[in-house]
Amino acid sequence: MKKGFKKICSLALAVVMTASTLAGCGGSKSETTESSAGGSSAAAESTTAGTGNTQAAATGGDGVLDIGYNQMVESLTPFRGNTLRNAPFMTQLYESLAVVNEIREMEPLIAKSWKTDDDGFTYNIEIWDRVSDSAGNKIDASDIVWFMQESMKRALKPVFAKVESVEQTGDYTLTVKMKSNIVGTFESLLRDTYAISKKAFEASSDEFGASLVSTSPYMITEYTANSKLSFEKRSDYWQDEANMPKCVRPSVKKLSYHCITESSQMAIALETGIVDMVMNLDPSSVKQFADNKDYTVELADGSQGYQMFFSGADSSVVANNVKLRQAICYSIDENGLITGLLQGYGTPMYDVCPPMFNGFNQKWMEEDYYNYNVDKAKQLLADSGYNGESISILTTSNTLSQRMAQMLQSYLMAIGIKVELKIVDMALFTSIRLDGTQYDIVLNTIGGTFLSDHWSIRYDPAAYKTGDATSRHDNTLAELLYKTWTPSGYTEENIDAVHKYIKDNAIAYGMFNPQTIIVIRKDAGLEKEVLEYQGYIAPASSTFTNY
Repeated sequence: MKKGFKKICSLALAVVMTASTLAGCGGSKSETTESSAGGSSAAAESTTAGTGNTQAAATGGDGVLDIGYNQMVESLTPFRGNTLRNAPFMTQLYESLAVVNEIREMEPLIAKSWKTDDDGFTYNIEIWDRVSDSAGNKIDASDIVWFMQESMKRALKPVFAKVESVEQTGDYTLTVKMKSNIVGTFESLLRDTYAISKKAFEASSDEFGASLVSTSPYMITEYTANSKLSFEKRSDYWQDEANMPKCVRPSVKKLSYHCITESSQMAIALETGIVDMVMNLDPSSVKQFADNKDYTVELADGSQGYQMFFSGADSSVVANNVKLRQAICYSIDENGLITGLLQGYGTPMYDVCPPMFNGFNQKWMEEDYYNYNVDKAKQLLADSGYNGESISILTTSNTLSQRMAQMLQSYLMAIGIKVELKIVDMALFTSIRLDGTQYDIVLNTIGGTFLSDHWSIRYDPAAYKTGDATSRHDNTLAELLYKTWTPSGYTEENIDAVHKYIKDNAIAYGMFNPQTIIVIRKDAGLEKEVLEYQGYIAPASSTFTNY
């Protein structure tokens, strides 16, 4: 077992066992650009050199930190799937039992402590006894138990399917019994369990669809679905900020997120001062800011990557045809995607998950991971019995996703495959992405901390009512997955078996891992940057002279 692998496994086991009271957060493919974070959550690399032609217009003096982002929630309800789980505004919307900090360790938030005495099957959780929301509702253990039980019923996030039972044991204590001691699952449960008042939620006529009452240190002052989300810091927040993890500690008094899906419009908004900073700027717009003294450009290795997932529904032409799926993977020029879509700001992938994931084996980077090979793709296509059926690719309507789908269409057509693009808005995508009858290929970007996070979300046939996340029922894969889900089974050998099965059977394919590009106007006055667990700036927790 490699030394690096032992280190991450020991970290995983340490996290699983206990957490105490709050402390401060403290033959291979060639890469097309140098990685800025070396596959870790290290501090982002900044670029400020030189002068350019894009002169920054003065920002407004309204005291609001305006942030451009290319996605937005379609509803404020706390009961939601994993889409946008890692968006920068989520920690201002809701507070969870715990958060992952900038060094990818769990820190308590609503929870005060948790412990297990039976190797991760049963956890006793204590929450703070002074938690209250913006409407003055006191939060106790009954609210946490209700949220978990309601999440189990709604089955929107697969992690809640791993819970056997949850029971209140005191005013501020509860016991959670897990169906299995899957590595990383309890940590995901802590992240995905929000402190929401049952009374307030049930009094809402639309389940907090348009207005939200939460324990967050911020109140929502404006919300337009899929467009804008504005916050103002509360004066009656329940927690002493010094006891909070740094990555969610509120520093900025007022901030607004603007959903701008078109990359050129995002750049214009930054230039004209409509926004003070952009999270995840499209690479096509970076050049005009990278050599300009009025802006700071930060690069951080991506924590998710972009993947294509093949439908597992029997109605799909790809579901039961492994050679067809392999042909598609070999037809894709991953370095062409990085150049064409990212202007070189990215790296190829060697697994469905990027190297930042806990459990990733560096030896995978030396394998033939469907390296671009048109001749091999054509031969596999001929052997597959493909008969000219149209293959549908589902993706969202943001700029990068649309261009990616168009490039993939060209690659597939080049080897003789007919392709239909299904480009939809985020609301529709969210509603159909788990239904394998709606597509043959779905493009997505899936996050997580452990490989087991990703696996439980994507490939567990028991995760959703229709099977796995693409309606597949692969029991062979499931058995391999389940072997890795205990602390003792989370070994290099077992993890490698899952990697090999997914790769050899082309269940899914990791295409490329974009670098996260953050651009901040110098006149925003960034003084102290606080990072979140994906390795880039947490805007609300950072310090700006003007906000």
